[in-house]
Amino acid sequence: MRSHGLRIFAIAIATTIVVGCGGGAGTPATVSSPSSAAKTSTPTPAPIKVRVAYGNVTPANLAPFYAKEKGIFLQNGLDVDLSLIDGGGKAMAALLGNSVDIAQLGGTETMSAVAGGGEVEAVTLFVPVSPWVLMAPASYTGPNDLKGKVVGVASKGGSSEVAANQSIEKLGLKLTDVSILATGSVANLTAAMLAGQVYAGPGHPPDTAALFKAGYKVIMDLASQKVPAVENCTIVTKKYASEHKDVIQKYVDSLIQAIVAMKKDKAGTLPVMQKLLNVTDQDALSQTYDYYVTQIFPIYPELTMDVWTYSRDDLAKTNPAVKGLDLTKVIDNSFVQNAKDRKVGGS
Repeated sequence: MRSHGLRIFAIAIATTIVVGCGGGAGTPATVSSPSSAAKTSTPTPAPIKVRVAYGNVTPANLAPFYAKEKGIFLQNGLDVDLSLIDGGGKAMAALLGNSVDIAQLGGTETMSAVAGGGEVEAVTLFVPVSPWVLMAPASYTGPNDLKGKVVGVASKGGSSEVAANQSIEKLGLKLTDVSILATGSVANLTAAMLAGQVYAGPGHPPDTAALFKAGYKVIMDLASQKVPAVENCTIVTKKYASEHKDVIQKYVDSLIQAIVAMKKDKAGTLPVMQKLLNVTDQDALSQTYDYYVTQIFPIYPELTMDVWTYSRDDLAKTNPAVKGLDLTKVIDNSFVQNAKDRKVGGS
């Protein structure tokens, strides 16, 4: 009996020792407290808020829209508020008035603004060739049919007006042979053509799909001729560029990454394009992708002096203020070059 009692006593002592040492099955292991872990971890910096406007609903603005939709801006530490301010002139006014930090606009609007004293500059160029064709009704038989007619454009001093002027001259006419009517935006221009409010006007995919269906036809194809253009650029004020170089670099990097991704993924790009353009016609969207993403968008949206010089001299025909404009005050290729040096585009 005595030995049996001793054995029970020994087992009890052993059990007490094991439990006290934390070896019991029901005893949780020792862990760091949440507050202790938080003190040793590095907090993720909040993304930088950036206000961006695009001036027209056009495929030329696909890169920033894609970067926003696919989270590329956020991956680069930017919280981009991307909004439409319909009409290049209005978007430029918002940029000059500091209502936005960055604007996606045509280079022609930019040169006009600089000539007028605006302290702005272009840091990317996504459409270095004209995407426009001049379209007229099926009844059009030749250049003489344009004489005395109204030709619509999106905005005065914008890329559509430059395209219209180039087309008119290539058709052997004088600019004084027609009347130019600014409709306010690319969307308004297409609507005015479909409503017969203007006789002819420049168009590009996907708007051309609707115009073709309505019986319009191409009477001058600048796109196939690869006429130089400064169709869509990233524009900033010089003050913002000097004070937020890191933000602009992240923004430019994001656009380049978006282009690379789009070129590899047509199926994933079409829904984004559909949302941007509010177009459901899949054939029109496919044609637009093949034209803009495959043929026009460069991986590195560089700003080259020869393209800008050509566009400036064409613009000077209707805006004498830009004649002889010092283009070194208009373009800044350093951000694209920085990205290229770091192989942001993968090559």
